[in-house]
Amino acid sequence: MTKPTKLLLLTFMVGWVLSTPPAYADDPYRALINEIGTEGIYADADLAVVFDSTFTKVEDTGLSHVVNHKLLKVLSWDGARQLTALRLDFDPATMVFTPQMAVIYRADGSQETLDANAALDLPQPQSAIYWGPRMRVLALPRLNVGDAVEFKTYRKGFQIAYLGEGSADEERYVPPQRGQFYDVITFAENHPIREKIYEMKISKDKPAQYENYNGEVFTRLGFEGDMLVYTFWKRNVPAIKHDPRQPDATDFAPKIVLATIKDWPERSRWFFAVNDTVFGADEDVMRVAKDITKGMKTEDEKISACLHWAAQNIRYSGISMGKGEGYVLHPGTMTMRDRAGVCKDIAGMSITLLRALGFTVYPAMTMAGARVEMVPADQFNHCVVAVKRQDGSYTMIDPTWTPYAMDLWSPAEANQNYVIGSPQGENRMEIRYYKPEENQTNIELKGKLNENGDLEGTVTLQGTSYGDTRLRRGVAYTPREKHSVLFSNWLAKISPDAQFLGFSSSDIEDLSKPYRLDIRFKVPGYALKAGDNLLFAPAAANFAQAYPRGFDLVNDLKDDPRTNPIFVYNTRQVIISESIELPAGYNLKNAPEPDQVGGKWASCRTEAAQKGRTYTSKIEYVISQRIIEPKFNGELKGSYDAIKDFAGKNWLLKKGTQS
Repeated sequence: MTKPTKLLLLTFMVGWVLSTPPAYADDPYRALINEIGTEGIYADADLAVVFDSTFTKVEDTGLSHVVNHKLLKVLSWDGARQLTALRLDFDPATMVFTPQMAVIYRADGSQETLDANAALDLPQPQSAIYWGPRMRVLALPRLNVGDAVEFKTYRKGFQIAYLGEGSADEERYVPPQRGQFYDVITFAENHPIREKIYEMKISKDKPAQYENYNGEVFTRLGFEGDMLVYTFWKRNVPAIKHDPRQPDATDFAPKIVLATIKDWPERSRWFFAVNDTVFGADEDVMRVAKDITKGMKTEDEKISACLHWAAQNIRYSGISMGKGEGYVLHPGTMTMRDRAGVCKDIAGMSITLLRALGFTVYPAMTMAGARVEMVPADQFNHCVVAVKRQDGSYTMIDPTWTPYAMDLWSPAEANQNYVIGSPQGENRMEIRYYKPEENQTNIELKGKLNENGDLEGTVTLQGTSYGDTRLRRGVAYTPREKHSVLFSNWLAKISPDAQFLGFSSSDIEDLSKPYRLDIRFKVPGYALKAGDNLLFAPAAANFAQAYPRGFDLVNDLKDDPRTNPIFVYNTRQVIISESIELPAGYNLKNAPEPDQVGGKWASCRTEAAQKGRTYTSKIEYVISQRIIEPKFNGELKGSYDAIKDFAGKNWLLKKGTQS
């Protein structure tokens, strides 16, 4: 740590506990502000963080007092437009939050002190989950390039949206796992950072374990009376670069994970204890459980029935339902009545149904879309279900991710870490890897081409596992009266003149077998006729590009060099095949050699040929990992580009000659 930094840190440490600004000189940060230029990590940046200092004091109950002190500098006019107000988010259910000060440091050396109490208290924008988070918004005067904004906030409480009612105000903000504290500190953000410091003071009787991930962070452990003082800092941090389809920033940005709790089994036992009383079944639950499993004999059948009933019948809508909102699972009887909730409520509904049938079932915590590190801090955003089998093993199910899905567990959640809440305590575990061929999408086009160039045929769509899920949802989430429009739009990729003739399908609500969709079509003049020649483009390859998401293709990557990994959620194998009966006497003159691009992370193989009177083509597109390192971006992008390149070819049929 440099000498100016040590002095600055010392100044903060003296003043932060009193929650009032320490006495500074008239222009205390001018040298630091001027240190921020427009080169190096600040090149092309609109804003820069001069310093970001967080000081946390943890009481024996786990209640924390947190002061954050931050200084931002405007580097461009775009940055000035972005910084018209300070938005400071908080959760009134779990914390007291107060803006303490705000000062503008003008580039010409003048200063403006703002009234922090004038910050408006407003609801945060919300969608799907409506638990009442708030934000304090402080309007700023017009800023110019070179100006800087200093602000300080105070927070008392904790950061989980979970709360039990207490008799006193202080008690209300004690964390749910009383006496414990955790934090996850990420040392990177959307703007370059000159210096970020995090300090925590805690009793010597409550030492914290910690580990740093994804890059170097400087650390120090000191003593202050009967307190331990943990300090973490990092300087000259580039802004996070946002690449398409990148993982959560906590998977690649430098971070510290710390916790006072001993290990995951201790956390597991606590999670079991706070939730185990809410899964009792009443007459309505018992009736539904028996009805949906009527005639079923095997455990697997019954587990699937309960999972899919909850997935299909409990609407995802997070309306606040009172005590324990955000972490404690609501009673299954409440969810049965309201038919709405978030992941924990939908999981709780499955648990309640299964327990009514005599299964041993527990709730589990996971992190959808990111890692859970070994340090037992709360790193979860999702609740799932663990069914304990007679041999002691667990079957994991997730009703939130399985509407219109055949699976008990979504393959888009492969390799995720999870912790089950059980009475004996469980360690962190990991979901298995899914092979590409387990998530298959098949697009098969069969047709007949006449001598006038007219094409008539059928496209058959079918998938397995997540391939089935993506296809089924694409149809299920479109109103029935708009299906003909949907399928017509897909066919338009074959040709703008394509005519939709009708469709047939299996029962989309039947999750016991793969969904099958057959779309009939015709295209007058599909092949261009020129004397004894017919010229046409591959129909199936063009059709496949009509709905890349639903057909499980990754189509939105660029050639630009990437900084961060690529997160595609699931492995997959997509097979696009075409079989067209040709008019008598016509032969393919420019059949290509089979070709393959890509490598072990992603690949695409293409081939086309004529056998007898039938033209055939096949494309096999494979992605073998759900997270792909940036250096293999070319494999992934090139594999999809191979489909586009194949679709852009033109096949020449000539009458009266052999191919």
